[in-house]
Amino acid sequence: MMPQTLSLSEHYRKQLKQIAWRIQYRNKVRARSEQLSIHTWLETHEYHSFPAEEFDSLIAVQELIDSLPFAQGKQIIRGLYLDQQTEAQLAEQLQISQQAVNRWKRKSLQYLSQKISS
Repeated sequence: MMPQTLSLSEHYRKQLKQIAWRIQYRNKVRARSEQLSIHTWLETHEYHSFPAEEFDSLIAVQELIDSLPFAQGKQIIRGLYLDQQTEAQLAEQLQISQQAVNRWKRKSLQYLSQKISS
């Protein structure tokens, strides 16, 4: 009975790992698509050549970033997406680790995503 219990527990452990991997993968894909859509939009537009409606969109993006409740998140989102700095550059500038920059980025994007969808 013991070997069967171990194999059963191993089976469930394997299934839990697969489920966890799928959840992480979906979150990464969703986060990447959100980042790419903002980044692509910003890359295709020059600040000085905005038509009125696009300028309004830029103002809306700025207001959305300003709505972040944490100053560190605002600074990181602006640096990454508006100033096109890398995480490493921001980490050095802010004197924090690159991992901390990544965490702030994810936290801020999650907050903005929830704010937009609500």
